Amino acid sequence: MDILFLNQFFWPDGAATSQLLCDVTVEGALRGAVAVVCGPAHYAADADPKPPVAVAIRRVRAFGFGHGKAQKVGSYASFVAGATWQVAFGERADVVVTMTTPPLLGVLGWLAQLRGTRHYIWEMDVYPDVAVALGVFRRGGLLDKVTGWLADFPRRRANGIIALGPCMEERLRRRGLGAVPIHVVHNWADGATLQPRAFCRDGRLKVFYSGNMGLAHDFATVLPVLQDLDAGFLFRFSGGGPQRAEVEGVVAGLGFCEFRGYHGRNDLAEAFGENDVGLVTQRAETIGTVVPSKVYGILAAGRGVLYVGPRESTVGRIIAEYGVGWQVANGDTAGLKRLLWQLRLNPQMVEETGRRARTVFEREFDKKRQVEKILRIIGGGADGSAPDVAG
Repeated sequence: MDILFLNQFFWPDGAATSQLLCDVTVEGALRGAVAVVCGPAHYAADADPKPPVAVAIRRVRAFGFGHGKAQKVGSYASFVAGATWQVAFGERADVVVTMTTPPLLGVLGWLAQLRGTRHYIWEMDVYPDVAVALGVFRRGGLLDKVTGWLADFPRRRANGIIALGPCMEERLRRRGLGAVPIHVVHNWADGATLQPRAFCRDGRLKVFYSGNMGLAHDFATVLPVLQDLDAGFLFRFSGGGPQRAEVEGVVAGLGFCEFRGYHGRNDLAEAFGENDVGLVTQRAETIGTVVPSKVYGILAAGRGVLYVGPRESTVGRIIAEYGVGWQVANGDTAGLKRLLWQLRLNPQMVEETGRRARTVFEREFDKKRQVEKILRIIGGGADGSAPDVAG
C-alpha cells in the first residue's frame, strides 16, 4: 500500500507535527511505500541529524515560515501551491493523509480522492474554530464562514478523521460531522529515548516549560504569580513562539527564571531530569481546537504535569483520570500560587506523581501504541473503513 502524507513541516524540522509525522512514516515505511510532501525546514532545527531514509521526501518550494501574519500567509500559500501540483499530477497513492499545517490541506485530500485515493484527515488544530477562539476571525463573520465551509467540505467526504483527544472529537461533532468516522488517537512521546532521570532535590521547586509559546497558551495566569515567588523556585522556559518575547520581558530581572532555545528530542531526557514538574498551559476558549502535545513528553520523563487550563480539556481529563498532575483553572492566580508552594513543600508527593506519570505513559501513551493506531486506521479495508480504535 502506498501512503502519501501532506504537511508543511517534516524532518529535520523540530516542530511537533514534524516529529509526530516522522514517527508514523518511519514505521509505515516498514510495511509499504511512504512519501511525504513538505516544505523546506524553516520552523525549528531538530538535534537529530539522522534522516528517515526509507521515506520518500518530496519538498516543494515555499517562503520561509514566520510568526508574523504576512510571513505566515505567504509561507502557507506557497506551500499549498506546490503541494497541489504534487497531488494533482504526481504519482497516485492508495491513501493520502492530510494534516493541518497549513489549514485547509484537507481540500487537497479531496482532490486526491477524485483520482481514486482514500483520504484521512489528521487534525492537529481545528479550523476555523481555533482562529475564532484566538480572535483572528470574528465569530459568524465572512472569514469564519468561508474557512468553515472549505474545512468541512473535505471532512464530510473523508474516509476518516483522526482527532487528538475526546475534546477535539466533540468539537468536530458539533460541526455537523456525525456521519464521518472520527478516531481518537492521542499524541505521544518516544519512551525509549525519553527515559526518566532521578529527581535532584535542592530545596527548590523546579518547573520546566518546553516547546512553543503559542497564542493558544495561557501565560496571563502564570506571569503574575511569578512576580510573587522567590529563589525557592526555578522556572525554565525552553522554546520559542509568538509569546516568548512578552514572557521573557515580563520576568526580566527575576533570577529564578531561565530561557533557552528549543531542545531536540535527544536532549529532552536530560532537560527534564534537571526539573521536578512540567508546565502546560491552554487558554479556556481553545478547548477542543488544540491539544497540547507537550504533555506526553512530560509523562514519558516521569514528571507530573502542572496544567493551567480547562478541566474539560483532554489534558484536564488525563490528569483527573490518572492522577498524573495538577490542574488549575484559567485566571486562578491565587490557586496556582498556593499549589506551587504546596508542591515545593511536598517533594515526596511530586516524586510519587512523577513515577505514576511514567507508569501511565507506558500503558497508554507510548509511541509504539499510538503509531500503531494511526497505521491501523489509514490501512483499513479496501472500502476505506477502519476499526474503531478510540483511545
